[in-house]
Amino acid sequence: MGVFMKRLILHPTDISQWHALVNEAQASTRLILNETTESYLVFLLMRFAQGPKLIESVVALDFLESMRKPRLLQVELLRDVGDKSLLFCGLFPGIAEKRHFSLSYFSDMGQAAYLTVGELHDNQTADLYFQLSAQFVTLQQILQAMRGEYLQFSQVNGGILSSTDLTLQ
Repeated sequence: MGVFMKRLILHPTDISQWHALVNEAQASTRLILNETTESYLVFLLMRFAQGPKLIESVVALDFLESMRKPRLLQVELLRDVGDKSLLFCGLFPGIAEKRHFSLSYFSDMGQAAYLTVGELHDNQTADLYFQLSAQFVTLQQILQAMRGEYLQFSQVNGGILSSTDLTLQ
């Protein structure tokens, strides 16, 4: 029932490949990110592809642990909570289900983490994290389109898109 992306065209670099995939997902969903948010998503996907550590942590514990750390480490840990939450919601909803958590749980955690990172900064970086928090569901939908699981504008669970037959984990 989702909108499926066309055939994969290989690009010469990792960054151009991820950028093309994100752009194709934006086109298939008709959801457009601004340049800064799009770049962040591309680099998040690159970081994750180089060393997936998604399964190793519990985002709520990571969020709480960050509160006891010095500011710079706190920002890094909270950014990771936001990133992992976004990847769970958008690319790996099966992992969330296996852990018996709803996608809205990860969406709430991710939005809160990005918002807190924004509050800890006082410049353009803050604006980026405020945008990531505000556009979390849009980012999730774009990642779901990359999976071929985008459900066109159907809202379930308080604005969080989900599907019971998602298999990629």
